[in-house]
Amino acid sequence: MEMGENEPFVKICDIGMEFEGKEVLKNVSVDIREGEPLGLLGRSGSGKSVLLHMLRGTEEYAPTSGEIIFRVAMCPSCDWVEPPSKAGDTCSKCGAKLELEEVNYWKDEEARKKVKKAVAIMLQRTFGLYGDDTVMYNVLQALESRKYPADKRFRRAYGLLKAVKMIHRITFPASDLSGGEKQRVVLARQLALDPMLLLADEPTGTLDFETAKLVHKALKESMKAGMTMVVTSHWPYVIEELTEKTLWLDHGEVVKYGDSKTVVDEFKKQVGEIERGEYVKLGEPKIKIDHCKKYYYSVWRGMVKAVDDVSLTIYENEIFGLLGKSGSGKTSLARIITQIDALTDGSIKIRAGERWIEVGRVAETGVWIAWGATTPGVGEQAATHVTMLHQEYSLYPEKTILENLTSCIGLQVPEELARMKVLFILQGIGFSEEEAVEILPKDHTQLSAGERQRIVLAQVLMKEPAIAILDEPTGTMDPITKKFVAEAIRAARENLGITFLVVSHDLDFVEMVCDRVAHMKDGKITKVEELKAA
Repeated sequence: MEMGENEPFVKICDIGMEFEGKEVLKNVSVDIREGEPLGLLGRSGSGKSVLLHMLRGTEEYAPTSGEIIFRVAMCPSCDWVEPPSKAGDTCSKCGAKLELEEVNYWKDEEARKKVKKAVAIMLQRTFGLYGDDTVMYNVLQALESRKYPADKRFRRAYGLLKAVKMIHRITFPASDLSGGEKQRVVLARQLALDPMLLLADEPTGTLDFETAKLVHKALKESMKAGMTMVVTSHWPYVIEELTEKTLWLDHGEVVKYGDSKTVVDEFKKQVGEIERGEYVKLGEPKIKIDHCKKYYYSVWRGMVKAVDDVSLTIYENEIFGLLGKSGSGKTSLARIITQIDALTDGSIKIRAGERWIEVGRVAETGVWIAWGATTPGVGEQAATHVTMLHQEYSLYPEKTILENLTSCIGLQVPEELARMKVLFILQGIGFSEEEAVEILPKDHTQLSAGERQRIVLAQVLMKEPAIAILDEPTGTMDPITKKFVAEAIRAARENLGITFLVVSHDLDFVEMVCDRVAHMKDGKITKVEELKAA
């Protein structure tokens, strides 16, 4: 079959659809060209998602009238499907020659099943992840289903998760992710399928502005690699940023079609700009401490109130300081949050994904589960997401820095992936790529004090904590080293999305690095203040 070079990839011809007696699409026509992203713009209920499901081939969304034509390059031998520009090329699966086919999508059921395999959909707030499995496994499974070469899967999965800014969560169970994080893993899974057409329904609707920008970048990179995309959104800036042509729908009818900027400008004139809240770095509450008490009896001191009725809320992505002299209760509180010690009374809860988990009493059971275990209980699972850098620490003296950051901390991943992750973490705390590569074969004697401290911090971050507790991280450091460590913590928060609790008696360091600080004395919080430095 020969067709002109300017023929569209998908032709939507006079489509109509009724749903429960109501007309939800009315005489909609538009052409989708290969490599030219199309935006579907309109308010809720305008018919955007209905048209998307129809393009996906979902049975319940069969059109009442009109037709959809897919022009594809199909393998006559194994039914592999590629975009139309691949017609005449060799099939990557069996070596036969791909032939140009024109598929009447809703009239030819067998052909639709073949085409559907090369069409991926990402629905708003519908996550479809394997909840008990890790983020990495979720993406590897998608690659396996696509029959991606086994020896290249880890590298491909790593690249996809890096593109959607999820490297710092690869060992998390999917169930423990927030809604926005799940959305990004779903996107990585869909991109892993290497679809010829990606249908994205509000792809960044639950994300903050800065993270949305990163996801948009990942989508643009995939389009450069040959993917065509249809995006729905009621956010005009999303449509303008991601698409070239836009179809504006209202009550199932086409209002306007054309260049995205022109259509978006017209939409904003008529509908008005839909405001999006300003991006705030700090997220929702992450740790809730309510009337926490830790009492114990000492032969020499009698009843000791190490933590005495403390209440605090620490927010996601915050660097929070606990400041006080020795014996003020700072470390005692930190040990309860880390589930090393149990509280005497009150409550400490940590948000894991969208669930709140009580952690203050887990230590009473005496059951501890190490990071990386595959079947932690609910309470213990939270422990795998909280890591503490204790006051007494050291690097393994006869091991390289690479070994200190991988095998020595029990990192159970393939060597290639481990090395990639180490380089990612080191860059996340302020090393350049060249510096990171150079430092890996060294041992601790070849490092400066500031480098050693940052490597110890990297050990904590390699465990992918959602919350990192740093107990007296500066010790007896000189001012220059302190500055390096402060910058590393700030960089880790920015690049890895970690919530930090910094326990210290060092006022200068706390003011240098923290967003807020709570002053402790005799087990009590005397005041909480915001710091302008952050």
